[in-house]
Amino acid sequence: MSYIGDTPWKKLKKLFRISYDLINQFGIRYFIYVMRQEYEKQGFSMFSPDERPLDAVSNPLFQEKYTKLLGHFKEKLTNELLHQKEFPYLPTVRIIIIFNKNNIVQLQHTINSLQNQSYQNWSVLLFSRDLDNQISLPPQINEISKISISKSKGQFLKFYSEIIEGKYDLIGFLEPGNLLDSFALSQFVLKFNKNKEYDILYSDNDTLEDGVRQNPFFKPDWSPYLQNSMNYISSLCLIKKELFEKISLEAKYLDCMEHDVLLKCVEKSDKIFHIPLPLCSVQGQNNSKNYSYLQKLSLEKHLKRMNVFAKVEDGIVKNTFRLNYDLDEKPKVSIIIPTRNNLGLIKRCIKSIQKKTNYTNIEIIIVDNASDKKEVTDYYKSLSVKILTYTENFNFSKMNNFGVEHSTGDLLLFLNDDTKVLDPFWLDDLVSICLQKDVGVVGAKLIFFDNSIQHAGMLFLKTGAGFHPAMRQDKNSDVYHNTVNVMKDCSAVTGACLLTTKKIFKQVGGFDNQFDIYYGDSDLCLKIQDAGYHIVYTPFTELLHDGSSSISHWHAGVTFFDVENHQAFIKKWPKLKNGDPYYNPNLDWDYTLQETMVTS
Repeated sequence: MSYIGDTPWKKLKKLFRISYDLINQFGIRYFIYVMRQEYEKQGFSMFSPDERPLDAVSNPLFQEKYTKLLGHFKEKLTNELLHQKEFPYLPTVRIIIIFNKNNIVQLQHTINSLQNQSYQNWSVLLFSRDLDNQISLPPQINEISKISISKSKGQFLKFYSEIIEGKYDLIGFLEPGNLLDSFALSQFVLKFNKNKEYDILYSDNDTLEDGVRQNPFFKPDWSPYLQNSMNYISSLCLIKKELFEKISLEAKYLDCMEHDVLLKCVEKSDKIFHIPLPLCSVQGQNNSKNYSYLQKLSLEKHLKRMNVFAKVEDGIVKNTFRLNYDLDEKPKVSIIIPTRNNLGLIKRCIKSIQKKTNYTNIEIIIVDNASDKKEVTDYYKSLSVKILTYTENFNFSKMNNFGVEHSTGDLLLFLNDDTKVLDPFWLDDLVSICLQKDVGVVGAKLIFFDNSIQHAGMLFLKTGAGFHPAMRQDKNSDVYHNTVNVMKDCSAVTGACLLTTKKIFKQVGGFDNQFDIYYGDSDLCLKIQDAGYHIVYTPFTELLHDGSSSISHWHAGVTFFDVENHQAFIKKWPKLKNGDPYYNPNLDWDYTLQETMVTS
């Protein structure tokens, strides 16, 4: 139980409410068991004010460390460029900046950052969205030979032709107020020289407030589901002219031009590369009244061109979106639930499925590991669901595979017995995502009793250790740039709630039986990922999850078996040593910073 930021009085109130729920649903014995576990972990500190910040980024120590890392980063890049022979490929970089009469000062700052670049083969095309021809730019801008000002003020077609006819190799968009690190363009050119196959390159960014670079957004590698949820690529991004010439620009998307261009470009190419360095600082945000509306409209058109049928709705936070996929067909879903001697848990789980599931084409399969409690076996007799008896020693992977052998559904939902359904449309949402042709697995947001996060997708460190980012944070909190509040790609989701198709499950050979307790779900996801499918996490489906409570009933030697499973897992998946593509290499556990900044 975590009560982050609460006073002792608030903690006691929450504790009372949770205690009441536990006793009411599971009885006094289970309540005593849970409280004993929590006391062993926290002692009396469970009643004390918790000084741990809600988000690692908000910790002052984080900013102090980030400032130091930026200094080391500058030094490292300086040495790297000094020892770099002259680039054989010297592309001309064309920067497009759309401005108005209200952000001339911010525009000047952006221009200054371009003039300070270590790589100077760039030019700028300025376009005023104002129809007023009286706008005058300061001489510091007018006198720069690398800057051309579109004479087509407010006339988009002339502006478009000026872009297309320009002599350049790479194109990018900046907003007035965006400030490039002095090494920004050099890093992009360096990467293009190392691999000329890439069509799109993007970097990390941070914000500049009162002259201080802070709140860095260390982004994942290319994640199409995240991009459809929020324009995470944003600044800085450079696109090859050959790709840019394959798309068309539309005047109505002028206020979100970069977002519209990116969506159209990723339709034409998947050669997208990420530079894990904060090369652009953003000042403020696009405050245009039409910004979010135009982004939504652009995204709708993008999905239509991709033959994806979904409604684009506002997300949980501003400037994020939810894709509500059409569900024209409802294939049968086999819900497979392993359990043993957990009357309170399995009773709650089954009741919540039967009472709160709008999706009717389902079969419930309980895989029981030879329960010997009379109240459990009596309860099974009262159910009209499929009960399978598994008599071998406990093995999570084997039990799920056993359940699949006796299933009749086209889709397979693996569900832990310590989960509880909260929303009637939970399965509709999961199925609609799972039926997308490029999706192999979909997982939900799982929460504890106190509304804190138990699962929001799984990630891996280079050691092969899997972890749940943002665990114990409030479910509605702004955790690392709201990345837990949007649909996104990830490397794995927990087997506590994992939906896939039987076809894909059979294709990859199902669960690996060597993973008896842990890592079976991660292994399955990585196999499906290697088969070319996306592993998708959605925050819009929430289930209650006690979290590993059922394991303790099965086996006491969890630590021993965790180590054994981990060793087998990292041996099987050596590619994890290269890092998780959906977790930035500059980040450590739970979004804290690594000791040294990765520059490649």
